[in-house]
Amino acid sequence: MERWGKIGRFLWGLLVISLLLSGKIVWAQPGAMPLDEYWQTIAQIRDELNSAAEDETAVRETAVSTLSNITQIELADGRMQPIDHSYFIRQLENEAVSNEALATLFTVYHGSRLGWPEPSLPQLDEAALDNILSQPEFDYTPEEPNFFQRLWQDIRQRIEDFFLNLFPEGSGSNLPISDLLVILAAVLVIGVLAYAMRGLITDFTADAAMSAEEELGGEPLSAETALQKAQTLSSEGDYRTAVRYLYLSALLLLEERGLLRYDRSLTNREYLRSVANRPELAATLREVIDVFDRVWYGFQTLSASEYDTYARRVETLRQQKETR
Repeated sequence: MERWGKIGRFLWGLLVISLLLSGKIVWAQPGAMPLDEYWQTIAQIRDELNSAAEDETAVRETAVSTLSNITQIELADGRMQPIDHSYFIRQLENEAVSNEALATLFTVYHGSRLGWPEPSLPQLDEAALDNILSQPEFDYTPEEPNFFQRLWQDIRQRIEDFFLNLFPEGSGSNLPISDLLVILAAVLVIGVLAYAMRGLITDFTADAAMSAEEELGGEPLSAETALQKAQTLSSEGDYRTAVRYLYLSALLLLEERGLLRYDRSLTNREYLRSVANRPELAATLREVIDVFDRVWYGFQTLSASEYDTYARRVETLRQQKETR
């Protein structure tokens, strides 16, 4: 009897130790499950829902119980990831959601396992980084700015200081200095281009008149000689050159009648502005100039009928009365 008492106490001690050890494991990570086992559990719930009848509630109850007990996932690196299954539990307890719909929900969730959880950044290899940065291409000293660079920096700084005095910090009229410099530079470039284009267009207009005089053997160009030349060229089928002489004859005739001042340095648009006070004349002259620009400078072809229409518009200009 005494021997059995000793054996019993020994067995009881083993039982207590076993319970303590098992309790220690459970208590250390309550509700935790390894990642692979977790996804197997999700797949098992999905399969059971697929095979269960609609009136079979035991499968849902088991799934609710299983998910309720899983509160953490043990990742491969030993980290614990908290997880919340409240949404799945609400769907499982909702009688309006069919087993088929639940199975589909768990199928989609199970399919997300390849991208879950988000991968962590790799450990930085400082030795490899130091080795890369020690290469010659990374070992350089910034060059000192030359005279012109220093001059530009000084000018820029003075401009910034000027505008900062106009628009102090904290005022409601603050302007970004870098953007303002870009705007000023753009305005300057546009101004230079506009001036250059004006000169180019003026050269084109003057060239049209000068080449016309050269073709007449140096004879001074007049409204009558230009008109005769246009008629000769049009009868030969050279409508492009005829358009040029018609246009020049119109300008020269308008000058003879005191309606505008003919000047080779003026552009076509400047001729238009000079007669802006006579709307009827300006409208007809604009049509004549538009056709001339397209045909002479744009090399647009002109048919015989189109040339006749243009000649009639020029004749309308020739009918303008002299100013008093």
